[in-house]
Amino acid sequence: MVNIGETANFSCEYSQNHINDLKIIFKERKDSIKELLYTYKLFNNRKFSISDDKHKNLFIVRITAVTPDDGGVYLCGVWINRQSYSYSIINTVHLHVITKVGVSRVSGSSGGRLMIKCEHPQYKTNPKYICKESDGCSERKNSGVQGEWMENGDVSLYDDTSEGVLMVFFRELKAADAGTYRCGVKVSDYTESFTELQLSVRHDAKSVTESALFGEEVNITCQIPEEHEVHFCKDDDNHICQTISSSKVREMSGSSERNEERVVTVSISNVSVRDAGVYWCGAETRDTYLTFISLNTKIQLNLITKVGVSRVSGSSGGRLMIKCEHPQYKTNPKYICKESDGCSERKNPGVQGEWMENGDVSLYDDTTAGVLMVFFRELKAADAGTYRCGVKVSDYTESFTELQLSIRHDEKYSNSVNESAHIGKEVNITCQIPEEHKVHFCKEDNNHTYNHICQPIISSKVREMSGSSERNEERVVTVSISNVSVRDAGVYWCGAETRDTYLTFISLNTKIQLNLIMPLVVRHEGESAEIICSYDSIYKSKPKSLCKGKCSTRDRNPLSETVREEKETKTGRLTLNDNITAGVFTGTITGLTAEDAGKYWCAVTLETELNYLYTHLIVIMNEELNLIKYEGDDVSIQCKHHDEDQKRFCKAHEASMCVKDGVSLETIRDDRFSFSDEASTGVFTVNITDLREEDSGIYWCGAHVIIKVNLEVNKGVSGRITVSCVCVTLLLMGASVLLLYKLGYIKTRDQHPSPDRTEMSSGEASHAACDYENIKDARRHSVPDTEETALYSTVTHPTDSSDPNDPLYSTVQLPTNPSDGLLYASVHFQKHEESLSDAKVTFSNEEVYCNYTTVSPHMSLN
Repeated sequence: MVNIGETANFSCEYSQNHINDLKIIFKERKDSIKELLYTYKLFNNRKFSISDDKHKNLFIVRITAVTPDDGGVYLCGVWINRQSYSYSIINTVHLHVITKVGVSRVSGSSGGRLMIKCEHPQYKTNPKYICKESDGCSERKNSGVQGEWMENGDVSLYDDTSEGVLMVFFRELKAADAGTYRCGVKVSDYTESFTELQLSVRHDAKSVTESALFGEEVNITCQIPEEHEVHFCKDDDNHICQTISSSKVREMSGSSERNEERVVTVSISNVSVRDAGVYWCGAETRDTYLTFISLNTKIQLNLITKVGVSRVSGSSGGRLMIKCEHPQYKTNPKYICKESDGCSERKNPGVQGEWMENGDVSLYDDTTAGVLMVFFRELKAADAGTYRCGVKVSDYTESFTELQLSIRHDEKYSNSVNESAHIGKEVNITCQIPEEHKVHFCKEDNNHTYNHICQPIISSKVREMSGSSERNEERVVTVSISNVSVRDAGVYWCGAETRDTYLTFISLNTKIQLNLIMPLVVRHEGESAEIICSYDSIYKSKPKSLCKGKCSTRDRNPLSETVREEKETKTGRLTLNDNITAGVFTGTITGLTAEDAGKYWCAVTLETELNYLYTHLIVIMNEELNLIKYEGDDVSIQCKHHDEDQKRFCKAHEASMCVKDGVSLETIRDDRFSFSDEASTGVFTVNITDLREEDSGIYWCGAHVIIKVNLEVNKGVSGRITVSCVCVTLLLMGASVLLLYKLGYIKTRDQHPSPDRTEMSSGEASHAACDYENIKDARRHSVPDTEETALYSTVTHPTDSSDPNDPLYSTVQLPTNPSDGLLYASVHFQKHEESLSDAKVTFSNEEVYCNYTTVSPHMSLN
């Protein structure tokens, strides 16, 4: 290829056996071959020359001042037989003569688009091309066909034969596209003409997204250089930006803040589906042989169609499931967004067939049914507002349902409920929903702990029982789960389901935590206890742990390192062992103490810890409390407990029977039983009034720590008061008679002494045959400066010892201060003379509930 006026040089290589043969050049004509020259003769003029380099086996042809007529096919040959004019052609050279008709300069925006129109009106149907000089124009890009847009690498080309114009469209400019190009046309087989194009790339492209509702008007603005003409076009399916010719589109007057640029607004009225798509705005420039359209602003116009409006309400702190139905666009991308932020943040699952977390919501795109499920994990007041639940119909068209969400604060609905059930038993769960709505009952999926997805329950074990309605607006629904197993433990939600034209709402307002209760573990102090935890087979590879106390709160008390699979973990007195074959892990605690008693949770660690099963470890202390009371007495018994423990006080021979079948304080209906709770001291007191003999027996008192109480109630003394009084009267009368007799006997003896009788140094009183008496009183008297309580007995001597009518008085003085306790006095008289001596009084203060006083007087008469 040689530019017109330049010199063309080409060489022809020959073999060694032709080194001495003459070299010759021919040029093809239409119907013949013209002999131009050979190594010793030139046929026409001096613009052609030939030289033979025998060292390199090359001969070189030189053509100066090339003109279009010099273009063509040249043949290099050797003359092998001069007599017969035989030639051997060893090479063929195609010489193209190119004419540069002008130079133009253009700039475009990186990321933008550029349209170049190369005009060749005198060669309308001739082949046209564009090439880059940096690679020697070796890659010529042309449309290949006329009248159609064709892609060729990074550009699209269109040969308009009616106008003689080659349109070159750079679909997305890059910095590498900068350089010098030739935009040319083939004049003849071996002659061409081109315009040189110098392209520079700047970085100022813009991108804008506009949305318009069906039938509305939209305004699009762009900024262009002041002196240029605005160009507004729309991408077609081939991403070619076609000029818009429509009465719906009009260019409004542009404003210019600076001399260099101005802002132009284009308005599209009555927007329809046909108007959706990508528009470009830029500046158009015309040169002598070229027209440039530099598009630097991309405008994506989305057409949005609102198909309906729905209203839904949810409970603060509850959960809400919204099902957006698009059955005609099952696999199309779906989204939800909030209008208050201009729907700038569109939430979508990103993948199909999986729950994905996106901010405060979880999303699931069900492509089999064409449903987008949106799950608000915990509703807040800030979630209220207007949403769009939409689907992308095509690249630039969408349809949506408007959703108006309100948040209520329902005190009439119970937000959270804890239910406990024994394995194998049945549990009933109740919730309250609006009367006209369908009940929805679901369970959180433990495999989605962070997402907290509530999956509908499909099981023969779960049934909805008939609901009751106290008012027209609401009804109470009961859901029953039979034959409860480990798999049933977890968090359930109950609420109302509502269906609209395009949406289904499930408002979940009642959370139910279902925990499973294992049989109580009852052991004595110092023994060992085993806590056996069952788990579902799906958790066999998950870490497990044993936890005591408030394990579902932040002040949880894990007992040890977690145990994994078949491994054993030991910490102090606790050993954990996991048997994945049997699906149980066991915690063994040795040397039980009161501190070991309490509530224990079996836990499986997923993304967070799942506490699903618990039991109570009851420790029976070796210490016992022995009480002896009488009928009619009152008694107070103190028992230990913790704040949340169930308080137990029951009567049974064995503690295990009491814990299993006994009653709690709240269920006792006997008015003689009452209790007071001092939570701060960890003690509750059981009061029993008006004791009866049948109250005697073994009691078990406490919560997790149990103490044995032995209560003995004896027959009361109130029925024997009369007998005792008579006995005392007879005793005193007999004592008086005996004294009178003694006095008379002494006088007679003094008057008639007998030598064989021993004289007594002091007179002694005989006693009646009454051995003792019991006196009951409800009063005590405190001895000064002591903490003891005593009963005072005073004996008054006769004023005249010689007077047989002056008897001996014994008066029992009762305490003046009343008391809650019982006081017993026992008086014993000895009637045998040999036991007469100085009177002795013995006081015995036994325990806090009873005072015993024994009086054994030995009376001497002075």
